[in-house]
Amino acid sequence: MSDDDEVERSDIPRLPAPVDPDDLPADVESVLTQLVESARVAVRDGRPEEAVAAVETVRTVARNKLPDGEHRRRLVHGCDRVADLAADDPPVAAEYLDAMRRRLP
Repeated sequence: MSDDDEVERSDIPRLPAPVDPDDLPADVESVLTQLVESARVAVRDGRPEEAVAAVETVRTVARNKLPDGEHRRRLVHGCDRVADLAADDPPVAAEYLDAMRRRLP
């Protein structure tokens, strides 16, 4: 390999590595876990407004603190679905929250 080949390879922009949920900063992980659990309890106790408020905060934290990627998109999608379902279909909203919780470290 010539020196020119090495220079050309080092100039190639690289995609960022995917984010592993286990690599979340501890404070972000803690906040997301507490909020998702709070929303789960609220849905199960028949308090959809509290569940929606919690997932709206999860959505904000995910958008502000997580890098763009599959993990962030899945959390935001789950938040959107829970917000839509909390009042009308609590069992399905609870399943979304269970899935969200499993995706957190």
